[in-house]
Amino acid sequence: MFLNLSGGYDLTIGTSERGEQVSSCDLTLKRYQHALIALGGPQGLEYCLKNDSLRKEHSEPSTLFQRYVNVCSDQGSRTIRTEEALLITLTFLHPALSK
Repeated sequence: MFLNLSGGYDLTIGTSERGEQVSSCDLTLKRYQHALIALGGPQGLEYCLKNDSLRKEHSEPSTLFQRYVNVCSDQGSRTIRTEEALLITLTFLHPALSK
């Protein structure tokens, strides 16, 4: 299963180049105890959902997450390597997660 919320996550964030464009300074998140951050592979979370049983309930990944954001809105290439995406995502989310 793509995403199982029964595990106790009270904040879910998906990242995608098709996500909401907001600056990291303007991003607000609800108070949370346990957060889940999902990064897509080279073909994105859309591809992941297309190949999951949740596709019957959700037509696009943005409906799976409380926030679905684009953490690198000015990216110059089609894909970002996972190890780069992780650092970019954590840097982008840090101000909002630490409030």
